[in-house]
Amino acid sequence: MDINNTPRTFIKEICAEEGYHFEGLSQGYVLCITKDGISRHIFGPYWDLNSAAADRIACDKTACSTLLQNNNIPAIEHALLYNPLFLGEWADEEGVLSRALRYFEKHNRKLVIKPNKGTKGEDVYYCDTIHGLECAIQSIFKIHPDAALSPYVEIKTEYRVFYLNGKSHFAYGKKKGKSWQHNLSQGATAFEIPPNSEQNKKRLADLENLADRAAKCIGINFATIDIAESTSGERAIMEINSGIQARLLVDQHPHLRHTVKKIYSAAIKAMFTVKYNEMI
Repeated sequence: MDINNTPRTFIKEICAEEGYHFEGLSQGYVLCITKDGISRHIFGPYWDLNSAAADRIACDKTACSTLLQNNNIPAIEHALLYNPLFLGEWADEEGVLSRALRYFEKHNRKLVIKPNKGTKGEDVYYCDTIHGLECAIQSIFKIHPDAALSPYVEIKTEYRVFYLNGKSHFAYGKKKGKSWQHNLSQGATAFEIPPNSEQNKKRLADLENLADRAAKCIGINFATIDIAESTSGERAIMEINSGIQARLLVDQHPHLRHTVKKIYSAAIKAMFTVKYNEMI
């Protein structure tokens, strides 16, 4: 990990260059940025730019996909599976395993199961056997209160769009490595999409349009939006991330440091210009 590519480093640099007071609290996990007597905060990867509802919807894969699909926005389905240890009075009479097996059969015995509120591609499993499904459920439920089931989609490329206050600021693609996943933390490789051809211009326009529709649907101001492109060429929202992560991108492509820093700078400015009552 290049320490110069961490969000904290970017933000500290921007504050020094643009006249904000910067302070790291709670061992640097909470950042306090002050200007003209007004303070805004960044908590880990979460910025002081989204309403609580939008943030929670983005962090909940099943809630987010349901909302998008209900508004006719293409999205990979995520079906909720509760951990029985956390159900209490809401216990499911059908049973967790029965529900999962029914979903498994419905989707041709190929599905993906992951923590419903997980990040970084951790604890994500592809299942094509009943035994594999049972093991995946047991593994996830050891540490997570719920899981999300999705039909397996053969993904050719996954894209990520940086979205801030009604505009897409940058998009890049991800090619999987040895893992079947497209997360950079799991060995995927990022690549740029230069607008140097009509094909790329159209691709970028389509990605930005889909990201814009998804962001406005859940009412989020600052996010990275993951879009999956299947081998058949169809595109759908995979996830909306309210936690902004860019270190691995810059580690792979150091020349994009300026691009990411510019987005962070715009986000800091937005924290002091967006009216909070507009986010309620």
